[in-house]
Amino acid sequence: MRPRHNRATPPPEVTGGAERTIELREEQLVAKKERHELGEVLIHTETEEVPARLEVEATHDEVVVEHEAVGQAVSEREPPWEHDGELIVPVYEEQLVVTKRLVLRERLHVRRVSAREQQLFQDTVRRDRLVVEDPQGTGAVREMHPTGDAAADDESEEQEKSGILTRLVSKALE
Repeated sequence: MRPRHNRATPPPEVTGGAERTIELREEQLVAKKERHELGEVLIHTETEEVPARLEVEATHDEVVVEHEAVGQAVSEREPPWEHDGELIVPVYEEQLVVTKRLVLRERLHVRRVSAREQQLFQDTVRRDRLVVEDPQGTGAVREMHPTGDAAADDESEEQEKSGILTRLVSKALE
């Protein structure tokens, strides 16, 4: 421990009439930075397969044939004709009676009817995914992922791709 001095009496360095110089010293902290390599980062892409679905409404025509019984004797054949969007085809038969006569046995009413049905297409599609690895486990790798508007941009891009697929399927069905 250092000796304590009374304030009334000067410290021993100043007594005796001779002046002495006292050096004051202090310690300071100095920061020094050095770079050291912690490890490396490997970046590559992987292709993953994800299921995709596309539901397409397809239209096709069907033919409805309605048989109309007639059973009427006629003197001559009539060619097929159209009436209100229907093709009418007369069907004749000859019947043996005491005399031979032409009998209109039935008429076929043929019309086109549109029908709709839902068709489901499923397949596997591929997309690339970025993989960032930290093989030495340094923890110095940080990935930033988009949020908000960027996610909406990704969604609109997916819809655009889906639209292209829809058009391709539609053309294939034509």
